[in-house]
Amino acid sequence: MLGRMAVMFRRCAVGLYRSAVLFGLTAVVPVVCAPVAYFGTEFALSWSARSHFALPLQVLVTAGEIAMGALWTLIVAALALRNGGRPLSRAARALAHRWLGLRLEVDYAPPPPITRMSTGFWWNGYEYHRTEKDARWQARMEQHGPRDPQYRRDVRWIVVSAVTVLPSAALPLLGIAFGIDLTLQPGRWPWGVALIGAGLVVAPFAWRVFGPAAAAFLGQPARSKVEELTAIQADMTQTQAAELERIERSLHDGAQARILSLGLAMGAAEHLLDTDPEAARPILAEARASAAAALAELRDLARGINPPVRRNAAWSTPSASSRSTRPSRSASAATSPAVPNGRWRPALYFAVCELLANVAKHARATQATVHLGPDGGPTRITVAVPCAWS
Repeated sequence: MLGRMAVMFRRCAVGLYRSAVLFGLTAVVPVVCAPVAYFGTEFALSWSARSHFALPLQVLVTAGEIAMGALWTLIVAALALRNGGRPLSRAARALAHRWLGLRLEVDYAPPPPITRMSTGFWWNGYEYHRTEKDARWQARMEQHGPRDPQYRRDVRWIVVSAVTVLPSAALPLLGIAFGIDLTLQPGRWPWGVALIGAGLVVAPFAWRVFGPAAAAFLGQPARSKVEELTAIQADMTQTQAAELERIERSLHDGAQARILSLGLAMGAAEHLLDTDPEAARPILAEARASAAAALAELRDLARGINPPVRRNAAWSTPSASSRSTRPSRSASAATSPAVPNGRWRPALYFAVCELLANVAKHARATQATVHLGPDGGPTRITVAVPCAWS
C-alpha cells in the first residue's frame, strides 16, 4: 500500500514538474504579446473615447483602432518569433528526446558564403553589399527569417503549442494555485482541498499532449524524392556559382593584372629598342619575370580546380607536400598499380594533403614517406614519420 502511494506521489510530482516546464516554455511568446495586445488596443481605443460620431463612422473608427492594436501585436509577435522561435523549438525538441525518446531531426538552412566580387561588392547569396559586415548581417537575418523552411515550421509549432500544450500544462498548475487560495479563505477550504486534489490527479496526464503535438509539428516532414533532388540541385548550383566567382576573382586580381603589366612593359621595350636598347633590357627581364609569375599563378589556379592526379600514384607526395603550410624537407611515395582511377583519385590527393599538413603541424620530422597501396583490400594510405625529438 505504501509502495503504491509512493509511486502515485512520484507520478504526480513528475507530472507537475513537466507541466510547469512546458508551461514556461510555451507561454513565452503569448506572455510577450498579451500585454502589447491589451494595452495597445486600450491606447488605440482611447483616441475616440470622448468623440461622438454617427454610428457608421463610429464603427469604422473603432475597427481602425482595433486594427492598429492588432498591427502592433503582430509586429511584436514577429520580433519575438524571429529571435526566440529557434531556441524555443530546440528546447522543446530536447525535452521530447529526454522525456519521450523522440529523435526529431531538423535541417536549418546553413549560412550562405560571403563572396567578394571583382567589382568590390560583397555577395551573400541574396543581395550585393558594399561592406562585408553588411553582407553578413543581412545573411544572418535572412537565415533566421521566412526564407528558411524550418523557420516557418518553428513558427507553426509556437502557434500550435500555444493553443494545445499551454492550456493543458496550465490546467493542474492553475487548479493547485486556486485551491491553495481557497484553502486560505475562511469557510472555503473544502473547495480548495478538492481543487488541489483534482490538480494532483490531472498532473500525470496533462503534459502528455506534448507527445503527439511534438511528433506532428516539431520534426521535419518527410520529403519526397523530387523535393530531395531539387534541394540537392539547388545546393550544387550555389556551390558551383561560388566556385566560378572564386575563379573569376583569382583571374581578375592575379593573372589578368600581371598579363596587363606585361603588355605595358613589352610596349615600352618596343619603343626603346631603336633608340636605347640597353634601357630596354631590364624592362624585358622584368617582363619575363612577370610572365613566369603569371604562369605560376595560372598553374596554382588550375591545380585548385582539378588536383594533379595522373595514372601514376607518385604524383601525390611532391604535389601534396608543396601545398603544405610547413612542408617536410624531403618526401617520397611508393607507387602501386592498384590505386583506383576516376573519381577516387582527387579524394586520395586531398587525403594525402591533409595527412602531410598534420605531419607538418604536429610532428617534429624532417622526412615523411607516403605509401599508397591496397594491401589486399581497400586502398590504404600509410604515412611514416621518423621523428627526431630535441
